Amino acid sequence: MTEDKKWKKEISAGGIVYKQEADNVYILMINPRSRDFGPPEDYWSFPKGKQDKEGEDLKQVAIREVREEGGVKANIEAELGYVKYFRNWAGDQAIKFVTYFLMKYLSGDPNGHDREVATAEWVELEKVESRLKFDTDKEVFEKAKKALGV
Repeated sequence: MTEDKKWKKEISAGGIVYKQEADNVYILMINPRSRDFGPPEDYWSFPKGKQDKEGEDLKQVAIREVREEGGVKANIEAELGYVKYFRNWAGDQAIKFVTYFLMKYLSGDPNGHDREVATAEWVELEKVESRLKFDTDKEVFEKAKKALGV
């Protein structure tokens, strides 16, 4: 007899934040801490987080998470669609749907991130993909590049 695992559904939103300086485009990336705010994970990603209340506007979720995890304020310019993946932490399984938005930097400093993140920093557009570990992040980054026309 197999163990019947109950996968919960989690809705999240996040942002791929960009800024332009002279001829260079930079993307905000985060290196999250491990669960329970331990050491840094072995990957880089984009700020994202859970919808706190059912029906909470996903644009507001993305703006909040970019501010909390990335330390910056940004405006939404376009919806990039969603990615879906399974998260399986010991005893906590979920199927996650993360809607991403392309966002333009307004103000703030990545060093002002919350404790869920080990490091947040601006990364040159050409160097972003080499830092991405997960196919879902690579997929949404490709959509962001198309939206930016690069």
